[in-house]
Amino acid sequence: MYIQQLILVLLSVIRFDPSDGISLVLSGGGARGFAHVGVLLALEEEGVLVRAVTGASMGSLIGGLYSSGYSPSFIDSLVRNTDWTWLFSSAPDSRLTMLPLRLSRSHDILTLHLKGFSPVLPRSAFSTQRVASLLSSITGPVQVNHGMNFDSLPIPLRLVAFDLVSRSRIVHSSGNLSICQLSSMAVPAVFPAVRMGEMLLVDGGVGDNIPVDVAKDTWKYRVLAVDISSGSPEIPENPTMIQVGSLTYSALSQRVNDLYRAEPDFYFRPDLHGAKSYSFTSEAADSLIDLGYNQMLAYLREHPEIPRRPEHSGFRVDPRPHYMIANVQFTGLEKVSDSVVRDWFILSRGDEASTDKLREAAEKLYASGLFDRVDYRLEPAADSGFVDVIYTFTEREPSSVGIGITYCDEFGLDARFTYRHLDFLKAGNHFIFNIGGGDRYSFSEIRLLDLSSGNQSWITSYSITALQMKAKFFERDKTVYERVLTMAEASAARGFSAGWSGLTEFGISGVLHRYGSSDSEGFPSVFISHTNETMSDPVNPRSGIRLKTRLYWAPIGTHKHACLDYDFESAFPFLRKGTMQFTFWGQLLSGTTWNWQDSRLTASRSIPGMPWNSLPARQRLAGSASFKRDLNGPFFLSIETGASWDWESPLEIEDGESTWGAGLSAGMRTPMGPAVIRWGWSTEWNERWTVSIGSPLTYGPGR
Repeated sequence: MYIQQLILVLLSVIRFDPSDGISLVLSGGGARGFAHVGVLLALEEEGVLVRAVTGASMGSLIGGLYSSGYSPSFIDSLVRNTDWTWLFSSAPDSRLTMLPLRLSRSHDILTLHLKGFSPVLPRSAFSTQRVASLLSSITGPVQVNHGMNFDSLPIPLRLVAFDLVSRSRIVHSSGNLSICQLSSMAVPAVFPAVRMGEMLLVDGGVGDNIPVDVAKDTWKYRVLAVDISSGSPEIPENPTMIQVGSLTYSALSQRVNDLYRAEPDFYFRPDLHGAKSYSFTSEAADSLIDLGYNQMLAYLREHPEIPRRPEHSGFRVDPRPHYMIANVQFTGLEKVSDSVVRDWFILSRGDEASTDKLREAAEKLYASGLFDRVDYRLEPAADSGFVDVIYTFTEREPSSVGIGITYCDEFGLDARFTYRHLDFLKAGNHFIFNIGGGDRYSFSEIRLLDLSSGNQSWITSYSITALQMKAKFFERDKTVYERVLTMAEASAARGFSAGWSGLTEFGISGVLHRYGSSDSEGFPSVFISHTNETMSDPVNPRSGIRLKTRLYWAPIGTHKHACLDYDFESAFPFLRKGTMQFTFWGQLLSGTTWNWQDSRLTASRSIPGMPWNSLPARQRLAGSASFKRDLNGPFFLSIETGASWDWESPLEIEDGESTWGAGLSAGMRTPMGPAVIRWGWSTEWNERWTVSIGSPLTYGPGR
């Protein structure tokens, strides 16, 4: 064995100069491409001289970073520490979204953007906004230093994509590296296609998933091809419609791939233990990197003829140079005005063009809701050490409609229709119209968020809401009666938004109310409110706090009064797969008021075992605690307890009355929100069962 290896080494020395190195070809394969990182680590450890790289799909992402001068250890750290689920999410980063915008979003099960009156279908199933921003921030400074030609990169590079217009393979040899990487990994329907001039580019794996011929035709080096593709799919006995479509796509793609097929000098196909191409998780990344590393290390030791460097000194990182921003340019704006974009912008001349700052600026613009994509690139400025930042926007249709449905057996079905316009009067303002109803009730809302203050800190909001319902009202003495409640409220407020977490507003409002057969009653008031919200998920929070307080004063009329409402919620991880939540809520009321101003339990804030719309109280201090434990898949169990202390006069808290309850619930997460069945027992009403589906934040009468 050793004699054979020695002969192979001698032959390779005679035929090739070891300093020639190899050309590395990295194939596509979705999440299986994490194994490429392990391959690079093994090549580095063995001192293999990589002189050129060719990539397709996921291979272009990993190969592009390696060609840009980044060490395998840097790429390994980047891949392992990236939240890939978040990276491919289209939801704006809550920490860069103004709180008024987050609070105004409804939890719709279906949202469609409109162009005129026609719905606009999504461009893809997943967004590449964050992937593009990450790649631009990493490769942009390198290209400023080395130029746009891929031959001038620390390691020459070629990337493969497929053009849907000419129906042919495209080989990128120059241009904006991050955009070329995106075009090479744009799996049709999964990620958005990339428009480049007259071309519409999609995943390079469609035409040539292992572009060995590109490497052979471009460079003289021997080729090492790394194939991490899934291979031929299995044919099910009775395929579904989706399976037939997937098999058809695979068959046609394979036929195109055969047109470009070429044999490499060295072929390496690791055993990835059936890893799925769509499993972009941290666990999958760790496992696949290790598999790629261990198997490539063994392969290299079995092939000593693969050229090595004379000394295993390791590949040196080409550090990203530090540049300052000279100018900022915006392109692609048609519906949105330049001034609106600058209101959202956080960079200016003289700022450092750092990775974090560039990504934060793009993410904040994306969080405005006005754009489908925010891309940027860096170009050398006239002054040495400075760069120009050019932002290219893909505008989103500003109009959209949403449909939401929730159900609670206590008051029936709640269906909502929401119309939004995100660029009202072309000033970046949000106009929202809600209408809906359910079993014996209806509600509507009109709201305008004026965000055109020029600094994105001060906002103005106007709203009109109306509600009518016929519902059961449960009194403290356990009597139950039905009444028709009609209420309308209008308000105008000026507020200061402290970024993503806080909002303070002050303004005026007016309430008109009719309760049963009584005359209409109402009052004007002035108010100040404060909200803090850092919830990781508004519907199923894993961590964060929510604080809402509102103090209003009604000094006019026969019922002069003041009221303080408060609502606090905290959630944090507790034990394995568990979440602990604490909630405190209630009100303090002074002066003369009507009975309908008493605090009642709602669908969002209740005590186990107590009916919704029960326990009227002028003064209330209430709280609850729950522990939720995630089970396999979308299922969960929770234990909850709650209590309230209610009294009549603000200063006579010792004369209050207590109520408490406890309960169990089980449910599962659905696209509509959690579906839950609850059992509760309370000191006032004994046992109660309730069933609900959807977010309690959107129940019409229980909001």
